[in-house]
Amino acid sequence: MKLVVVGDTVPAEAPNGSALPLLARDGVTLANLETPLYDHDRPEEKEVTVRAPITTARHLRDLGVDVVSVANNHALDHGADGLLSTISALDEAGVRHAGGGRTLGEADAGTVLDAGGERLTVLSFCSTLPPGANATSTRPGIAPLRVDQSFAFDGTTMQEQPGTPPYIRTTAQETDVRRVEARIRAARAASDRVVVCLHWGVPWCYLPENQGPLAEYQQPLGRRLIDAGADVVVGTHPHCLHPVEQWNGGLILYSAGNFLFHTTGIGKPELYFGLPYQGSRLFSGPWFDSAVFEIDLARPGAPELRLTPIALDRSGEPQRADEETTARLLRTVETYSRDIDPAVRVQPDGLVVFGRP
Repeated sequence: MKLVVVGDTVPAEAPNGSALPLLARDGVTLANLETPLYDHDRPEEKEVTVRAPITTARHLRDLGVDVVSVANNHALDHGADGLLSTISALDEAGVRHAGGGRTLGEADAGTVLDAGGERLTVLSFCSTLPPGANATSTRPGIAPLRVDQSFAFDGTTMQEQPGTPPYIRTTAQETDVRRVEARIRAARAASDRVVVCLHWGVPWCYLPENQGPLAEYQQPLGRRLIDAGADVVVGTHPHCLHPVEQWNGGLILYSAGNFLFHTTGIGKPELYFGLPYQGSRLFSGPWFDSAVFEIDLARPGAPELRLTPIALDRSGEPQRADEETTARLLRTVETYSRDIDPAVRVQPDGLVVFGRP
C-alpha cells in the first residue's frame, strides 16, 4: 500500500501549481483540509478565520485527493453549519473525510478505504481546539485530543533575562488519550493499516526558538498512538516542516507543512481583540517550505518514507522545488530529526534512513 501525504490545504479556486501531479501517483492521497467549505460569511470570534466555497470539494477530487482530515482549529470558523456544509460537500464530491461529525461518535469514527485490496482506516483528532469546537454526544464538532498547559518560571533567569517568556509545560489529557487509544486499537483489529491524523504543535511565530520546534506533549503522545496500533501519525498545524521519527515499527510525521494554501478566504473578525503577537510572521520564510511525503506501507517492518520537497509561491500554489531548495529542505528535516535520533539520514533522493527500528 502506498500513501501520499500532504499538509495544510486550502484550494479556494482551481489550482495550477507544478507540484500537483505528485498527487496523481498510485495509492491513497491524504490531505489536511484547513478550511470549512461554506458559501456564507459568518465568522466566529477568533484571531483568524478561513473559508472556501463548497465547489472546493470538486477541486480536491480532481487533484486526486482521496481522504481529508477535518479535525483542525479552522473546521468551525463559521460555526457548526460551516462544518456540516463541509461534510456534505465532501460526501457529494466523493472525497472521504475523518475527524468531524454531528456527534463525538461520528467524529471519532474516521473513515475506511479499500486500498488495493487492503483495508485502511484513517482517524483524525485535534489538539488545537477553539472553545466549543469539540464534538459531544449532542453537538456537532471535531474529535478532540485536548492538552493541559502550565507555565514554568525560573526566578534567576527572569531577573537576568527580563522579558524572556515562561517555559510552557504541556501534557495530553489522559482521558482523551485513552479514548483515542481505544479507537486506534479497534481500528487495528478491523484493518490492515491505520493512519492517525493529528492537528497539534505550534507554528514557529508563536513558539520561541529555545522551546521548539516541538511542544513538550508531542513526542510522548505520538509514541503512545504508535504503541496503540497506528502505523503512521500525520501531524499538521505548524505550517512548516518538523522532524520525522520512526518508533516501535511506526512512523511519526510531526508536521507535514503546507501543500496548497490560497489566502483569499482568510479573514480577521471585526470584534476580536487578541494579544499583540506578531502573527504576520506566520506568512514568511518557513510558510513556503514544504514537502510531499510518500510512504510505502507494503513492505514488512516499519513504513518507508521518501520526501519530495516543494515550495509554495506567493499565490499559495505548490511548485516543485529547485535543486538548491530541495537540498536545503532535506537538510532541514534531517537536522530536526537528528535531535530525536542522531542516526537519521535523508538521502539526496529524499529517502529517509532511520537509525533504529
